[in-house]
Amino acid sequence: MLNLAGAQNQDSINADLVKNNRYFRYIYDNDFFSQTDRYYTQGIIPELIAPFVKKSPFSKVLIRLNKKVQNYYGLAAEQECFTPKSIRWDTLNRLERPYTGVIFLTHFLVSIDPIKKQRLTTKFDIGAIGPCAKCEEEQKGIHKALKNIAPLGWEWQLSNDLVLNYSGLYEKGMVTKKYFEMIGFADARVGTLYDDIGGGFYFRLGLMNSYFKHYGVIKNAKNKFQFYITAKARGKLVGYNATMQGGPFSTSIYEMDANVIERKVYSLSASAVFAYKRLSLEFSRVYLTKEFERGVEHGWGRCSIMGCF
Repeated sequence: MLNLAGAQNQDSINADLVKNNRYFRYIYDNDFFSQTDRYYTQGIIPELIAPFVKKSPFSKVLIRLNKKVQNYYGLAAEQECFTPKSIRWDTLNRLERPYTGVIFLTHFLVSIDPIKKQRLTTKFDIGAIGPCAKCEEEQKGIHKALKNIAPLGWEWQLSNDLVLNYSGLYEKGMVTKKYFEMIGFADARVGTLYDDIGGGFYFRLGLMNSYFKHYGVIKNAKNKFQFYITAKARGKLVGYNATMQGGPFSTSIYEMDANVIERKVYSLSASAVFAYKRLSLEFSRVYLTKEFERGVEHGWGRCSIMGCF
């Protein structure tokens, strides 16, 4: 009976956390932080979590662990920009990754069970790939403002096409101590943009709130100050990548053949996180092995700011 009462009390606390917390997060990726200008060169992701999002009809396609756990519904917009290894080529290089822009809206759900130490994140993406993403204009504008060399070759970027994707990420706490957590995870994506499956391990070390307690910083957290570091190792098996191979209705001048795509890709990332009360700042570095036969490894940096209101 004591365990049942404790569980009921925890359910009440969890419901209160979700009810009283809303989040906004802004993420900016750029390979400038790695002093390169190739492959995944820029990403922009504004993200909002709020109770009203649950009323969207797309919520029905998202999966929650169960009704009593913490279920955070959110919306995000994402732009991803890709270039070849060099932006100085003034002719089409058919051995390299093509220029590509992607833009889409995401409806997502983060479902957290603090008792069983597990998280399930599901996402539904809808958008487009191609010139409509405006990556060409952005990169040229940034380079002009910084008085840097003008990128060449955007006229051969992949054509406009449909983005329709669904993804899932399951995370399970394996070691969850006060100052250290080790988390195992598995994920999969399917659709017109990415088709892959992967998994790995995530580590957190420092002064921090539990990863499975709530989504992020909260108004009434016991630890008002947090500072910790993280590390993540991931491997994936690649079935399809439209940013290199083109979309299902592609009319592109050039797209990469399936036989040159690397089917096994690995990534490592590390970050430092500083949080105080309702605000958190994070800086990450990401390393990625080559994604196609003649490619090279790649890296970029990520800056993220999150607020709870």
